[in-house]
Amino acid sequence: MITLTPVERDIHSHLLLLAKEGDPANPAGSACITYKGLGKAIDPEGRNPGMSRPPFRMMFPSLGHVSMYEVEHGRPMLSALVVSQETGTAGPGFAELARHLQFEVEDDEAFWRRELQETVRFWSANDPVLVVDAAVDRVLEELKQIKALLRKRGA
Repeated sequence: MITLTPVERDIHSHLLLLAKEGDPANPAGSACITYKGLGKAIDPEGRNPGMSRPPFRMMFPSLGHVSMYEVEHGRPMLSALVVSQETGTAGPGFAELARHLQFEVEDDEAFWRRELQETVRFWSANDPVLVVDAAVDRVLEELKQIKALLRKRGA
């Protein structure tokens, strides 16, 4: 099980708020934040330059950890909300992380757009049943994989 650090919890909380307030019909326009904007939101005094100023070296691993935490709990990748100021899309690390997490990613931008849509849809619904269902679905999937491994070993 992944445990978030205090900084990662701050990132998670801020992104969760944006996702909950986002509009599923326009997720990019309503819920996204730039790396710089997120850095300023979680470190307004600039005490941690690796988090609050380019090139954001400390932010990227933290964003990845937040998304791994979310996926572990059966939810979409929350870091989909964080975009480059220049392109308005996720950086290349987003798709790399998705592949690492066993998602099928054929087109980086198309995958990001779907994950962004799903993230805002999931959290803006403000439905606790969805949260519980996502966690249960994740546990059931893990059990299915364990069962398959045990059968494979027994064969």
